[in-house]
Amino acid sequence: MTATATPPSNAPGTLPPRHPDAPLDRVAARLASWRWLPYALAALFSLIAVWWGLNLWQLDWKVPLYYSGDALAVASHFKTIIETGWFTHQPNLGAPYGQYYSDYPQADNLHFIAADVLRLFTSDFGVAMNVYFVIGFPLAAITAVWFLRQVGVSRVLSVALAVAFAIAPYHFIKGQGHLFLAAYFVVPLALGILFRVATAKPLWSRKLISGRNAATVGTLVLLGTASSYYSVFVALVLAIVGLAKLWQTRAWRRFFGAAAAGLLIAGTMLVNLIPSILYRLANGVNEAVLVRSPPEAELYSFKLSSLLLPVPGHRFGPFATLRQLYDTYYPLPSEAPALGLIAAAGFVSLMVVAVYFLLVAGKTRWRAPKSYVRTLAILAGLTFVAFLFGTVGGLSTLLSFVDFPIRSWNRIAILIAMLSLAAIGLILDRFVRWVVTKVRSPQPASARPGRRYLVAVPLAVLLMLLAAWDQIPPVDPAARAATVASYDSDDAFVKQIEGTVDQGCLIYQLPYIAFPESPPVNGVTDSEEMRMFLHSTDLRWSAGGIKGRAPVDEVGAYASLPVPAMVMAVKGIDGCGFVVDRAAYTDGGEALVGQLESVTGTGSSAFTSTDGRFTFIRLGS
Repeated sequence: MTATATPPSNAPGTLPPRHPDAPLDRVAARLASWRWLPYALAALFSLIAVWWGLNLWQLDWKVPLYYSGDALAVASHFKTIIETGWFTHQPNLGAPYGQYYSDYPQADNLHFIAADVLRLFTSDFGVAMNVYFVIGFPLAAITAVWFLRQVGVSRVLSVALAVAFAIAPYHFIKGQGHLFLAAYFVVPLALGILFRVATAKPLWSRKLISGRNAATVGTLVLLGTASSYYSVFVALVLAIVGLAKLWQTRAWRRFFGAAAAGLLIAGTMLVNLIPSILYRLANGVNEAVLVRSPPEAELYSFKLSSLLLPVPGHRFGPFATLRQLYDTYYPLPSEAPALGLIAAAGFVSLMVVAVYFLLVAGKTRWRAPKSYVRTLAILAGLTFVAFLFGTVGGLSTLLSFVDFPIRSWNRIAILIAMLSLAAIGLILDRFVRWVVTKVRSPQPASARPGRRYLVAVPLAVLLMLLAAWDQIPPVDPAARAATVASYDSDDAFVKQIEGTVDQGCLIYQLPYIAFPESPPVNGVTDSEEMRMFLHSTDLRWSAGGIKGRAPVDEVGAYASLPVPAMVMAVKGIDGCGFVVDRAAYTDGGEALVGQLESVTGTGSSAFTSTDGRFTFIRLGS
C-alpha cells in the first residue's frame, strides 16, 4: 500500500484551516475599518451618561441648571447676546450709564460666538445655556478620543476613557458658573501639540500650505480663542518641553517650531483682546477691575490630596463624608479639584513612572516595547510639569512674584486628568494583550482581534459605569425643585413690575453691590443682582454696571444716602421704583422697606415676590 502525500496547507487549490475565532475576527476587522466609529460612540455614550446622571429628561430647559452665583453673570451674557448680538454692551444694566464689559478684558470669544449661533435657534437664555453645557460633553469626548489615539490607546479603551474625560468631576464642579471653563474640549487638542513636541515630531511643514500647518494653526487659534487659562497653561508647559527637547537633541529647528506655537497662542489671545484694548485707550484704564493679589496664587492652587480624594458630594456616603471633612477642616480647599478614581489611578501611576525614571537615570529594564515605555515617560513628564505649576507653593508662586495675571492654578487639573486617563489606557491595553496571550491559540496575540475585543469591550463598559457612578454628582430633587421655584418666582415678580410701570422704566436695586468680584453682602453675591434683568424685556436696572467708572460708582453711592436723599437722587435719574433684595439684610430688609414706603407714600401699592425675597416699591412723581 502506497502512502498518499498530504499537500501543505498553503498549497494552491487548498483552503486555509478554519479558526474558531475567524467570524469574530472578521467583525473586529470590519469595525476597525470604520475610523469614525470610536468618535461617534464616545459622543453617544457621554450624552447617555450625562442624560442619566443629571436626570435631563426631567429638566425644564428654560431654567438654567445653575441659577445662583456666577451662573447668573453667564446667563446675563447669553441674554445680552440674544438681544444685541454680542456681550460687550448692555444698556439695560448699570442704568442709566449701561454695562460696558470691555472694561473687563475677555479673550474667551469662542463661547460668545457659540452663544451667537445658538440665538438663531432660541430666544431663551436658559435654553441656550443648558444646550451649550450639554454639548460640551460629546465635544470633549470626541477630542479626547483623538488624543488617546495619538498616544496609542486602542480604539475600544479610547472610547471608554474619552467618556470618563467628558464627565470628569471638573465638568460638574465648574458647571454653568464657569461655563466657559467647563467647555474644555480644546484641552485634548492642545495636549496633542505638547505630545508632538515632546516626541520630537514636527509641528510645522516646510510647505506653507499643508495639512500639518493647517492643523497646528487651527488648534492653536482655537485654543487661544477658547480660554485664556488653558492657553497660558499650555504655553507654559510648551516652553518647558521645548527647552527640554532642545537640551536633549540640540535640534534648534524643533525648538523654534515650539516657540512659534507659543507665539501664535499669545498672538491669538492678543487679537481677541483688541476690543478691550481699544476701549481702554479711548476711556482710560479701569483700575478697579481684575484686581489680583499675589498670594491668591496659593489660595487657588491645588494640593495632592485634593486631587486624589473622592469628588465632593460623592454617591457613596463614606466617600462624600471624607471629602466634606477634608474640605471643611483642612486649609486651602481651593475650588475643590478632584480627578476621580480612574484618573487618580493614572496620576499615581505616572508619578511612579516619573520617580522610577529618575532613580534609574532612564535606564529601564522593562519587558515592554520601547515606544510604550517612551510614551509613558513622556506622559509622566508632562503631568509632573503641570503638577508643579498647579500645586500649592509650586511654580505658580514664583510667577506671582512678578505679578502674573493668572491666579486659579488649580484649573490645570483638567490637563492632568487627560494625561492620567491616557496612562490608564496604555496600561490597560497591556493588560488586555497579556490576557489574550494566556489563551491557547496557534495565532500570535496581534492576530487575534476578535479575542482582544472579547476582553476589551467588557473592560471598557466597566470603566464607563465606574466613571458615571464615581464622577457624576447625584441630583438632589429638592434642590432642583427649589431652583425652578426661585426662577418662576423671579419671572412672575418682574412681569408684575412690568405691568405696573412704564416701558423703559429705571429700577434702582438695593443693596448696591459693586460688580464684578466684590465680597458678598450677607451671603448675597454681586451676580445675584442680575436676577431681575434676566426676566425683563423692557426695564432698565441699576445693578450690573462695571465698577470703577465714575457714572456707575456715583449711582451706586446713592444706596448709602439717607432714605429721603436717596429717593430724591433716584428721581433725578428718572427712576420709577426700587427693588429690595431682602436676603442681603440681617433683618430681612424690614427697616429699609418701611422707610421707603413711608418716604414714597406708596406702601399700599408695594408688593413682594412669591418666595418672599424681593420687594418692589414704586416711586411716584
